[in-house]
Amino acid sequence: MRLAVFAPPHGLHQGMEGLTNCEAFLPQVYCMDDLITPLNQSEAFERTCRKLKLPVRRISTERGTCLVQQRKWPLIGTLNLISRGPVLQDLTETRAFLSRVRREVKGPLIVNAIEGMDRIDGLNIAAGAELALLDLTAPEPMRARLHQKWRNQLCKAERSRLQVTNEALDPLRHRWFLKAEAEQQTTRRYKSYPAGFLLAYAAANEGRARIYTASLDGEALAAMLFLEHGGMATYQAGVTTAGGRARCAHNLLLWQAMIDLQQKGFCRLDLGRVDLTHGLRRFKSGTGARIERLSGSFLSSTWLTPRFFTGRSDHAIGAPAVELPEI
Repeated sequence: MRLAVFAPPHGLHQGMEGLTNCEAFLPQVYCMDDLITPLNQSEAFERTCRKLKLPVRRISTERGTCLVQQRKWPLIGTLNLISRGPVLQDLTETRAFLSRVRREVKGPLIVNAIEGMDRIDGLNIAAGAELALLDLTAPEPMRARLHQKWRNQLCKAERSRLQVTNEALDPLRHRWFLKAEAEQQTTRRYKSYPAGFLLAYAAANEGRARIYTASLDGEALAAMLFLEHGGMATYQAGVTTAGGRARCAHNLLLWQAMIDLQQKGFCRLDLGRVDLTHGLRRFKSGTGARIERLSGSFLSSTWLTPRFFTGRSDHAIGAPAVELPEI
């Protein structure tokens, strides 16, 4: 799928000036696979949903695009979700673009809006999550951006005898990782994509689900999963052991992934949410990543017209930000 563009999408690569590899992903006319888009708006995500026979719909114009996830709920009917979109050249065109989306879909529409996209017609039902986004540059400036404590931990890991491997996610070879991550979701009480979705992503996007593993004497001590999509990648999941923590294995794995992704031409790494625990915030912000707050989740429908609800509401309905159903 190709989409005509006359200027780089606003807000998608701010702070990326001078990065020739990033500019290479933003030609006059680009392929959706080359866009610097969040995972939930990428064609890689769309291919995965279609492989799982999950209903999604791509709506595009010459000015932007969005992927709409559709789910049927009892009593409500079809619920439409735009997660971290739409992707537009100019955010001032958000209302016009979403008006078109509302005309083309049936049922309520929830927009989990990106940073700066806060003038949306609808009821603000949840506050925006905070994410860590890391611009991938040459190794020297990336290392200089590391916080001192994070860099010290990386040096400790580099002095250890850990061996790092980078492999495509495999359902048999990496069964231990998928099992450990599922157990971790239960013990730490958080929700993420299940193993079935991750394996479908790997099958629908060959070689673009990458497992980095740190091992010592043949024993895996820690691992991290990264999903590549278009001009960026997403850190999806990580597991470790007591031995991995003692050797700061995750610092080493993330650093190696940062270098590899930059060398492959990726411009940005999405490290995910930082507002869930203080530990996550410290670890992810220690890489030099910038923190971005999403504008929030907005509910729009034919019975919620602009004259009744415009922009943010001071009284958000208790619905989870970002964690709205995506699978």
